[in-house]
Parts: sequence; C-alpha cells; structure tokens
Amino acid sequence: MATDLDLVLGKSQYALFCGITLFSFFILKYSLLGNGGKQYPYINPKKPFELSNQRVVQDFIENARDILTKGRSLYKDTPYKAHTDLGDVLVIPPEFADALKSERQLDFTEVARDDTHGYIPGFEPIGSPFDLVPLVNKYLTRALAKLTKPLWAEASLGVNHVLGTSTEWHPINPGEDIMRIVSRMSSRIFMGEELCKDDDWLKVSIEYTVQLFQTADELRNYPRWTRPYIHWFLPSCQGVRRKLQEARDLLQPHIDRRNAVKKEAIAEGRPSPFDDSIEWFENEYEGKSDPATEQIKLSLVAIHTTTDLLSETMFNIALQPELLGPLREEIVTVLSTEGLKKTSFYNLKLMDSVIKESQRLRPVLLGAFRRMALADVTLPNGDVIKKGTKIICDTTHQWNPEYYPDASKFNAYRFLQMRQTPGQDKRAHLVSTSHDQMGFGHGLHACPGRFFAANEIKIALCHMLLKYDWKLPEGVVPKSKALGMSLLGDREAKLMVKRRAAEIDIDAIGSDE
Repeated sequence: MATDLDLVLGKSQYALFCGITLFSFFILKYSLLGNGGKQYPYINPKKPFELSNQRVVQDFIENARDILTKGRSLYKDTPYKAHTDLGDVLVIPPEFADALKSERQLDFTEVARDDTHGYIPGFEPIGSPFDLVPLVNKYLTRALAKLTKPLWAEASLGVNHVLGTSTEWHPINPGEDIMRIVSRMSSRIFMGEELCKDDDWLKVSIEYTVQLFQTADELRNYPRWTRPYIHWFLPSCQGVRRKLQEARDLLQPHIDRRNAVKKEAIAEGRPSPFDDSIEWFENEYEGKSDPATEQIKLSLVAIHTTTDLLSETMFNIALQPELLGPLREEIVTVLSTEGLKKTSFYNLKLMDSVIKESQRLRPVLLGAFRRMALADVTLPNGDVIKKGTKIICDTTHQWNPEYYPDASKFNAYRFLQMRQTPGQDKRAHLVSTSHDQMGFGHGLHACPGRFFAANEIKIALCHMLLKYDWKLPEGVVPKSKALGMSLLGDREAKLMVKRRAAEIDIDAIGSDE
C-alpha cells in the first residue's frame, strides 16, 4: 500500500523541485559560507547557483590589487575570505601578524608547495623536502663577514662584464642583465668560484626558473583538481621537466670532479676544500638531496627576488636622479673610513632606506604571511580557524596613509628618518620585519636569507653607483602589474647606462677582516 510519501515522490515534478532545492542549499552552504569553523564573508563571492569559481578567480587574477584594497577598506580590522589564484584564503588584517608570527601550527612550507605545484614532476625545486631555513641560518647568515670579500670581488667582475666599459649611453634590460650580475654573485657563494663563472650553468638555471614561473601561471588557469593529471599533457610542463634534466646533466660532471677531490683530500688526512652550499647540503642531509634541484631551489628564493628588488631600486633612483650625489657621497665616506668591515653596509643608511622604500611601494606579493593551519588555531580576536585553512595578510596597507604619510609617494629618506626616531628605529632597517612592512615576510617564516640579500644588493649598488651613470629612456616610466597575488615589476622598461670616473678605486678596496 502506497504511503503519502510515496505518492508525493511519485509526482516527478515535485521530486525534481525537492532535488533542486536540496542541491541549491548545499551549493549555497559550501560556496558562500565555507565548510566548518568561523564563517567569514567573501569579498568576491560567486553568484547564486554559480558552480565553478573560474569567473571569480579570473577576475581576481586581473584585479587583485583593487579587490584586496577594497576588502581591507571594507572590513578594517576583521578577517574576510577571497577566491584567489592560490585557492580560497582567509585574509587577515596586518596587526594579526604580530600575534601569530610565532604560531607553529601555522605552516609556510606546505602552503608554498601546494600553491606553486611542488607535487608535480619537474617542479621538484619547489617541492624539495629539504628545508633551507636551518641551512641558511647555520652556514650562510653566520658567515656573512667572511663572505663579504668574495661577494665584493665577484660583483666587480660581474658589473664590469655586464654593464661594460663604454662611456656612451647604451641600453640594458634590468630583468636580464641585472639577473646575470646577481646570479654570478650568488653562485660564487652557493656553488664556488668555478661554477659561478660557468655561463652554461647560469644560462640553464635562469631558463629553468623563467619556464617554471610561466608554467606555474599557466597551470593556475586549470581547476586545482585537474592539475595533478593535466600536467602530463601540457607542452610547457614537459619543457620544465626537460630543462631540469638538462640542469642535472650539466651539473653532474662538476659533482664528480668535486667528489674525486674530496676523496683525495680524505685519503691524505685533509678536510674537504669546499665551503659552499653544495657542501652544506651534503653535510646536513648526508647525500640524500639532488644537487641540481637544491641549487635551483636556492636560485628561486635568492637570485630572482634579489634581482627584482635591485632592479626596482635602480628604477626609483633613475626617477629621482637627485639621489645619485648623496648616495655616492655616503658610499665614499663609509668605504674610505671603514673599508669592508662588518659594519660598513650597516652604515650605508640612506642606501638602506632607498631599498626598503622600493620594497614598500612594490612588494613582490600582494599577499604576504602565507600560512596553512596544521591544527585549529585561535586568532587574536578569539575566532577559531579550522585545520587546513589558508591565510594571508594583504600588503595593501603599505600604501595606506594611516600607516605611512604620503604613502603613495616614493620618499627615499622615509626609513632613514624613522631610523632616527626613538621607538621606531628597530623596524626601519631593510632586514627588519614588522606587520606594517612585510617585504621579507614576518615571524617564524620570515625570509632567512634577507641578511645575505641585503648585503648583496648593497655591494652591487656600490659598484654600479660609483662606476656608472644610469637613467630612463626619454618618456619611460616603469609600471608595475598585478597578476593575481604577484605584483610584477616592469619587464619591458630598459635603463640607459654609461661608464663614469669613480671617486675612489672601488676595485682595490680589500677586506680588513
């Protein structure tokens, strides 16, 4: 005997209506409210019944800066959610970063691997399980004093080689030419004197990283669940894998020669003659790491970000040519009185301010302090975010006059003046991190190589400022471009450079240590 329910469900139109209603409820629940934990509003919500987030993600890729600026203006000191090219994230106000900076249940490694496809073959330098942080802290940062002289020497060779000796104006492409200088300097420390001059290695490592970033951007056009499969069929991903294998093949003969030299030294009772990152990885991870993968990983986190900040600083100096005189005067004064002591680069205070102001106005990312919750975490306002939640802190406040007077304008002396203000001096240094300036991140996962990068940029600028004049071509003003979470520098803008007579013989300056 049929029940009332059977009779109702037997009516196909009513059953269809019930099904659509229930389906719509679940779609609204998960697309608009999220799944578990505190429910936050989306700054860029999907439309009702919109199943895919493709439209809102594409809109974010094209308009991320405006969306995040609107979000912070609208929600003030309250978190909100956003559909982004890096997935759905909880955007926290900058002040939260201070309270959460030491929270060990907020992890950077896992979210970076997930966001940048480190699980895909060919992307091993991103997905490498070997942590750079202890290695950088133990070997690189502690050795900054003794690394100054080789960095200085390599900067001299690299700058002279790349920028040339012509006293006539000629163009350079900072994205390519400054990267060649930084690559030589970094590789001198990371890979030793022989490999840093190997043009084939420098070329393949640069080509790989460029292909990697381009391919990562391409993959973000595909739904996240398809990426572990679609990469097998994409020519760009296949090209990344080929380029990484080319890097391995190129590096292996160097590794074989090193091993032979080390074996001979051990047989004779001598220590290893090598003190570079290849040796550091060997010591720390007992030969388990892949040298090519780890060297390219270092290149990703060091060479490209350093090149970006150095190039941006050069553009800003070109836009403010009245800075050339004071910067050169500071260099001459410091080097003439101190040489290459440990304190020398600390005392290049105007230069430090110029670099930090460049980083403030154009951070590499619109979303810093990227983390994933490894467990439920309580926010400073008492809200609890669930395990698996991704968070970022937007950097749009760095252009907010509530944080910085005339925030939209480049002020070369901004952080120099802050350095001279009691109570503000500690956060005014280039290597300082704080919630109001997160160019190097903040807290436990702040960039561990920022001390090395700061010295490297200052050394390169010392050589370029004293040896060269530079300016922008007539009518050219570099423009940044937001592409999703990334805030890219102008890759088309060039600089005009020419050799000048230096005030002092900068190449002859030696280390006093």
